[in-house]
Amino acid sequence: MNLETLLVATGAVTGTGVLAWWRYLDTTVIRSATTAEQITAAAPPALRPAAFILADPGQSNLMFEALDLGHRDRGFPHIVRWDYTPHGIDVEVQMLGGQKLGDWTSEDTCDQLATYFAVPTVTAIGTDPSHVRLQLRVFDTLTDSIPTDAVGSGAEQEAAPEQQVTPESVGVDLEAVPVGVAEDGSPWLLRVLGSQILVAGATGSGKGSVLHSIIGGLGPAIRAGLVDVWMCDPKGGAEFGSGADRLFVRFGVDTGSILGMLSEAVELMDERLVRMRRSGTRKLYPSVDEPLMLVVIDEAAALSSYASREEQNEFRRLSGLLLSKGRAAAVVVVAALQDPSKETMPNRQLFSVRIGLRLDEPTQTAMVHGQGARDRGARCDQISELTPGVGYVGEDGTTGFKRVRAFWVSDDAVDAIVDAFSPAQPDTAPVVDYSGFDPDFIPGADDNPPGSGSGVAA
Repeated sequence: MNLETLLVATGAVTGTGVLAWWRYLDTTVIRSATTAEQITAAAPPALRPAAFILADPGQSNLMFEALDLGHRDRGFPHIVRWDYTPHGIDVEVQMLGGQKLGDWTSEDTCDQLATYFAVPTVTAIGTDPSHVRLQLRVFDTLTDSIPTDAVGSGAEQEAAPEQQVTPESVGVDLEAVPVGVAEDGSPWLLRVLGSQILVAGATGSGKGSVLHSIIGGLGPAIRAGLVDVWMCDPKGGAEFGSGADRLFVRFGVDTGSILGMLSEAVELMDERLVRMRRSGTRKLYPSVDEPLMLVVIDEAAALSSYASREEQNEFRRLSGLLLSKGRAAAVVVVAALQDPSKETMPNRQLFSVRIGLRLDEPTQTAMVHGQGARDRGARCDQISELTPGVGYVGEDGTTGFKRVRAFWVSDDAVDAIVDAFSPAQPDTAPVVDYSGFDPDFIPGADDNPPGSGSGVAA
């Protein structure tokens, strides 16, 4: 068997579907194959050329030499291991001495690798020092959107009458809120408590889905009074207006009302920090008395770039205070914007969790995730317009990224979230039976109505 024969045999194969592929992964044929011929024969059709190359060191070295990644005089990179994954194959490679990560992660090199392996896409990600991971992508597990089930999964999550109301008692983990699905099929769990979250993406990239998914995932805690949502919707309330005066404790729709709301949030945060200092509390855990304050700012550029100069400066000051001081006091800012430049979000370095959805330019990926982000696997500029909600998540303290897709939240689902999770409003109905009340009755004057015979004679 040679590579040309394999390419011809598999040329018409465009994919067997993700579910069929996962069944492939569970077959004993793949696990029991030992020789290169057996491994190639057991591989799914779309990956047989790649399996043929990876299973035979001679073929791998020919590829490295053809792509100028190795040479018989200088040596060849070492394939440490390769594994089938839901998206195709992951290959762990030890680079040749003297090589740098950029030799592998450049778009030209990845395109050449994809052509040689006969797969649609190859991405290269730096892992350990002197190691790189090649991801051969045949199937996109995030192609299909998944509707949110926030109401169905959280509608019955309420603390028992005898229980103290805590996030755990209502079934919410504030450090692992389900907001979507990861590329490997596992839930996308977002750390909310202790984070400041930036969501960046072009028009139609799915920013609204991310924000609504966060609110939906926190729903039972919102209803229990453990989370207060402060919503800034500078688009006049068009996006989040259904939650005004119900799901949200504060709601601002223009620059003036939003700045006033942020000023109030800073004041309450500072008061909370004073109480913490006096009680010796270093980190606040949300309760009904001291709920988590979730400050959501949609289209932040309307405040940071397109308001008056004085208003821009005030927004930057207030948002900077919330971002820099809020973590210990359980104050979380979630800001969404289209342009992630420093001019649009000058405090972007204060966000500990950054979600990059589809972006227009490669340079914008670095604005969200930092220099070298594309070399570490974040390719926000290559996300398809057909997959809103797909993005790359980066967190402080980690070098890699998780590819995810937020739940799809329809208009009906937004209304259902508002109906299911809005905190109970105070009961202002009268507690006395006024069914016989006569509004025309005047005490004293109407005690002896005319004709009753009880009047005094003139």
